[in-house]
Amino acid sequence: MTETQIEGLANDVVAAFGLSAPIDLDRIAREEGIQMAEGDYGDEFHGRIEYLAEVEAFVVYHPRCLTNHYPSRVRFSIGHEFGHFYIPHHREILFKGRSHYSLEGFRHKNAVEHQADTFAAALLIPTKLLRERMGRRGFLSLSQILVLASDCKASAQATAFRYTRFTREPHLALVSENGKVLYGFASEEARAWGFGRLRDFAVPEGSATSRTTATVGIVEDKTEVRIWFPERGTHAELWEEAVQLGSSTRVITLLSWSNYGK
Repeated sequence: MTETQIEGLANDVVAAFGLSAPIDLDRIAREEGIQMAEGDYGDEFHGRIEYLAEVEAFVVYHPRCLTNHYPSRVRFSIGHEFGHFYIPHHREILFKGRSHYSLEGFRHKNAVEHQADTFAAALLIPTKLLRERMGRRGFLSLSQILVLASDCKASAQATAFRYTRFTREPHLALVSENGKVLYGFASEEARAWGFGRLRDFAVPEGSATSRTTATVGIVEDKTEVRIWFPERGTHAELWEEAVQLGSSTRVITLLSWSNYGK
């Protein structure tokens, strides 16, 4: 399935149950007869779904939401496992007795897990709400993305990546730690310009992103493509917004082409 088809599948689930943000994941489980096994499975465990043939039921194992330091991450993991339940090919795999283990969101190289991430983001941050928030301007600032994340009980990272996939403008969303970009997403327009590979490069010194550890809240500033991507030799102006992700040492950065469409 394509990302568009998976997004449509998530939208169908939201519409079928008449859901609105924040999405009631427990209701989906009840309506679908999915057993939810909440427990203390260790710090490295994010989630797993199995099909129990002996009782003809699906079960999702997940960390406890109320005691977890990152409840929005738990919600994403549950949404990810629901992706395995709803995406037809994934369900076929489960019927064969194989389990899906969830990793930290958006870091999968496996196509099946990447598809489940796409489903989770579209489920937690529905297309209709995202389009309403973007409005006629068709754009969201980082502060608006953080509000949307809070309203959806989703992580800032998941919401930023969801927006990046959705927007029609050239746009990048990056996650960095200790001065190094770990991974990121590019909008369709940005990918068409050759910005598909976004990992394993240094955060520019003096950039807004590099200054987040010394500042509370969002740091923003003008920058240029050649500063972030010197191999390009391009002087296009960018607008950079960055914020530290909660109590972690990771930073989410948005890069937007300032003069696009002007």
